[in-house]
Amino acid sequence: MSNPLKPLGIGVGGAVAATAVFVGIMHLAFSTSLIDGNPRAGDAPSGPATTAATAPPGSPPPPAPDPSAAQAKAPAPRERTGTDFVVAKARWETILDQGGAADQGEKIASAGSSTGAAACVTCHGAQAATAASSFPRLAGLSAEYIAKQLTDYQDGARAHPIMSGIAKTLSEADIASVAKYYGAQAAPAVQAAAPGDTPSAGARLHTGGDMERALPACANCHGMDARGAGPLMPGLFAQPSAYIAAQLNAFRGNQRANDDQGEMRSFASRLSDSDIASLADYYGLKP
Repeated sequence: MSNPLKPLGIGVGGAVAATAVFVGIMHLAFSTSLIDGNPRAGDAPSGPATTAATAPPGSPPPPAPDPSAAQAKAPAPRERTGTDFVVAKARWETILDQGGAADQGEKIASAGSSTGAAACVTCHGAQAATAASSFPRLAGLSAEYIAKQLTDYQDGARAHPIMSGIAKTLSEADIASVAKYYGAQAAPAVQAAAPGDTPSAGARLHTGGDMERALPACANCHGMDARGAGPLMPGLFAQPSAYIAAQLNAFRGNQRANDDQGEMRSFASRLSDSDIASLADYYGLKP
C-alpha cells in the first residue's frame, strides 16, 4: 500500500504516532472541561444561549428572570399573645357574664316570659315536684348548670319534646335571669339515714360504686350528700324518682348526650335496670 504522506517525508509509523498524540490532546481537553465546569474552546454552549441558538427563527426571546421573585420572602409568623392559650368560654358562660337579674328570673318562673315561654312553675313546681313527676326540681341547682341546660336545649345538644321549644323562646338575658334566680334558691334539706339502717343498693352505688364493673361511686362527682360537687355536677338528692330514672335511661340509650366528655353515657351503659331503679329510689327520698 502506498503512503500518501511519503512526499512530506513522514513515514507510516510517524503518521500513526501523530494521530495518537492528537487524539490524546483532544481527550485531555474535553475531560478537563467536564471536571472544572469551565467551557473550553469547542465545547457546546449551555443554558439560555443554547435555547436561543436552538430556537426556531422568529421565535420570541425567552423571558428575563423576575428580580422581585428572588427578593420575595415568606410572611413573618404571627406574634403569639396570651389569649392564644386561653380556652374560649362556652356560650352559657358568656350569657351569665353579660347580665341577667334574679328578680326578672322570678317573674319568668312564676308568670312566663314576654316572648311567650310558659311559667317554669307550671311543670317544675315552686320548690320540689312530686315523686312521680318527670320534671326536675330546679331550686338549689347551680346557675351554671341551669344556664348550660337551657343553652343545650336551644342549640340542640339536649332534646326534649317540651323544653326544646320553650328554651328557643327565651332570650339570652332571660336564660341568665332564670338561672340566677333558681341558683339563689335553697335546696330541700337532706334527711340523714337512721343509725343502724342497712344501706340500700342505691346507697351502695352512690357511696362505693362497683369496681367489678368499673363503676365509680356517684359521690365522686355529685358529692357524698348528693347535693352536687361543682357548678356542672348537679345535686341529685330530693329529685323526683321518675326524673332520675328517665335521665339514667336516656344516658344509657344515648338519647341524652350533653355530657361533654361522655362520662355519664359510659357509666350508665354499665347499669342494669335494677341499678337504675335503686338509684332512683335512693335519690328520690323526700326530706
